Amino acid sequence: MVSPLSSRGHPSTAPAQGPPQAAVPPSPGRRAASVQSAPVPGLRPLASGGVPGGEHAALRPRQALSSASEGRLRGYVMALAIDGRHLDVGPDLARLRQATATAEKVRWLLPLGRGNVIDDVLRSDHQSSRNVEAGRTVKDALVRRGMPNIPAYAAGGLIARAGNCGEFAAVGILLHVPLLKAKVPQSQEAESIYLVKSQRIEHDWVELRDERGPQYHVVLDPWLRGPAVFSRDSQWGGHPDDFRLVSGYDRAAGLKDRETLDKTLATSTPALQARFRRGLQEVGPTLRYDPKTVYPPMSVVGRGFERRVQAKMSQPLNEARAARWGVPIDALAVPRSMKTARRAVLNDVLAVGVARTMTPGLGIKAAQGEAPELLHAAGHRLRDKGR
Repeated sequence: MVSPLSSRGHPSTAPAQGPPQAAVPPSPGRRAASVQSAPVPGLRPLASGGVPGGEHAALRPRQALSSASEGRLRGYVMALAIDGRHLDVGPDLARLRQATATAEKVRWLLPLGRGNVIDDVLRSDHQSSRNVEAGRTVKDALVRRGMPNIPAYAAGGLIARAGNCGEFAAVGILLHVPLLKAKVPQSQEAESIYLVKSQRIEHDWVELRDERGPQYHVVLDPWLRGPAVFSRDSQWGGHPDDFRLVSGYDRAAGLKDRETLDKTLATSTPALQARFRRGLQEVGPTLRYDPKTVYPPMSVVGRGFERRVQAKMSQPLNEARAARWGVPIDALAVPRSMKTARRAVLNDVLAVGVARTMTPGLGIKAAQGEAPELLHAAGHRLRDKGR
């Protein structure tokens, strides 16, 4: 989300709304916040082919998930199974995993966090907010030089090591474009990636669109907490009139703006850091966002999806469906007074299947051991807002 400043600052805007207003120079005697002059973590010279070099280079995709992100994705896949939408090992699970890895990498590249979320603001003693505003002076300078908004926002966020939703979305888009499926003749499997803007609140996010249809669209929102999820299960899964598509890329177009960003970071990082330090001086060390525009942490998973999954976990068993999914016949033959127990058996069967899907080659006994945690994650932690 994008926060206007309190009376100590000036409004800032999301990518869809144009550049923010310039900050007022500090009053005499105001001391600028300190800033490291060392290279910003994640910014490395380009390797051959226009891709940053080094394991921790800016915008190098990383597909291995942390245990926290893996746990959240596993809980979501378990919830999909409870909802009757079983994911097998295949392209759709791979898309969710890739998008979740992208969201995690964005958060890693912006370690000061969000300038307008209370947890990150307090953890950084408001430095995340100040860095966002100083980073936007970098963005403004790049836009004046002709750089498109999305790579300019991404550069400002990477230099600042912090962002609001605009920076998080821009970095996510350019990090993910190399992973998009390219258009193949006579195929409906091409992907595109969009910056999406809410029509109801001040928020931008990323959506991966699949030509197979809306049920395959994926929300990638690193400003929120949680994995990548199918759009209809997200906070932003409402009526199409609730949002608008602002900027979109297919793989070829996205790689052009990605290359623009990579080259800028490779050749101009010292100058951008100098502009950032001046921005910090202009912003001043006492800047605070208006408390009304600083938000609590929120989950990417929608409340409606969470409630539906929780209800289905305790619904009376549909015997025909349960038999199809392998519930033993003797479990289906118990008296109707034991419907809850029969449902629990089905949930356990589904959880074993999910465990083996998420870890190919996992044995039955090991999968049974993972079932309780999967069911707990689906029933109680879908909207976990921790870091």
